[in-house]
Amino acid sequence: MTILPLLVAVGLSFSKYDMLTNPTSVGWDNYTSLFSDPTFWTAIKNTLYFSLGQVPIGTITALAVAVLLNQRFSGVNGVRVAVYLPQAASFVVVSLVWTFMYDPQVGPLNQVIRGLGGDTVYWLTDSSLAMPSLIAMSIWRNLGYFMVIFLSALQSVPSSLLEAAAVDGANTWQRFRHVTLPALRPATTFVVITWFLGALQMFTQSYVMTGGGPVDATQTVVFRIYQEAFLNLNLGKASAIAVLLFIAVLVVAVPMRMYHAHSERRRR
Repeated sequence: MTILPLLVAVGLSFSKYDMLTNPTSVGWDNYTSLFSDPTFWTAIKNTLYFSLGQVPIGTITALAVAVLLNQRFSGVNGVRVAVYLPQAASFVVVSLVWTFMYDPQVGPLNQVIRGLGGDTVYWLTDSSLAMPSLIAMSIWRNLGYFMVIFLSALQSVPSSLLEAAAVDGANTWQRFRHVTLPALRPATTFVVITWFLGALQMFTQSYVMTGGGPVDATQTVVFRIYQEAFLNLNLGKASAIAVLLFIAVLVVAVPMRMYHAHSERRRR
């Protein structure tokens, strides 16, 4: 179920195939045409923009929320559920909801902005705001899942270490920096790897909310695969893009996984 489709995709990447006629071999033509295709490079740039814009901000936010919700106060369990709740909805549903929220005429965000005396903001149709808008929505949707991971890691930090640091005169920030953060390293590595690899494969938000626009501002690598395969009926070129994405994911994932395993061994 995994290896066979991968091998088929590799084979198709060296062929011309429109799903209507038999595949014909074209050698490396699909790959060479990609490297001279400005739209492909735009998709790569947008994908990196989305990934590098989302992961650092999202990781820090998830950690901050986890630290806040690791405290004991009335209703903390309800707040945890509320933060996690968006994770239970699919990206299609969340994308539709946020498309309404970003609407320039009836969207709640613009109604608030106009109520405060501001001008209408075209979140999804302004090429400079479209991708940041998708990043903000994606962080909101994924926040709960990664918050739970950090929360679990925070609750596994030995209290004896924190108490010993307090006895030695460390304040709250020093205890967090020198005791808690090092203990969170495995969880942080997992969050960064998982979030980044997921971001590299972003498609639904762009497809549902912007259609890859405006002016290709939100077109990603996976969206480009969809265009070539199902709009242009060029499965050979789409497969070539998919193979390159697979290689890129391996190049990112394997070193990070090795670093994570090395850190785990050192911690033990």
